[in-house]
Amino acid sequence: MSTGHGKLRKRIAAQPEEVKNQKEGRILDLLNNAEVIITSEAEGHPIDNLIDGSRGRGSSQWLAGTSGPQVLIFNFDTPQHITEIVYEIEETKDTRVQEILLEASSDAGEKYRELVRQEYNFSPSGSTFQKEVVTVNIPGATNIKMTIKPDKGIVSFKAKLNYIEFRLDK
Repeated sequence: MSTGHGKLRKRIAAQPEEVKNQKEGRILDLLNNAEVIITSEAEGHPIDNLIDGSRGRGSSQWLAGTSGPQVLIFNFDTPQHITEIVYEIEETKDTRVQEILLEASSDAGEKYRELVRQEYNFSPSGSTFQKEVVTVNIPGATNIKMTIKPDKGIVSFKAKLNYIEFRLDK
């Protein structure tokens, strides 16, 4: 603990949003800085719904066009320093367990390293919405791969995802 009489560096924010943006970092504009490769999408529920600005319960969704595991690969136009990955999932109709595996590459997708593997339990009478904030430190990220297993049981469901963002180093 310092006993000196130095002054803390500070800055007065002009707007509350400025404080929020400082805390969360910058958000990568996926529309202008990435290509997304997907295994399928359902008509009326395109991958574009992930970045349409709607968030939270009842927001638009990407829905896989086929049942079973799905892969989304975000190929960045230039290497990015990713510090957080935020995503949302909502399932209001079926009881199921969905698994998400996030992996990162810094060599244009030649090799990936696992970042996190997470299971989500959904039940119409219980948990129907999940928001995840994954803290990472990936300087020079060229690709992020998300593998979604929509069910771990014997029933075939389609993968769903409501929202995704990649936060950058400040």
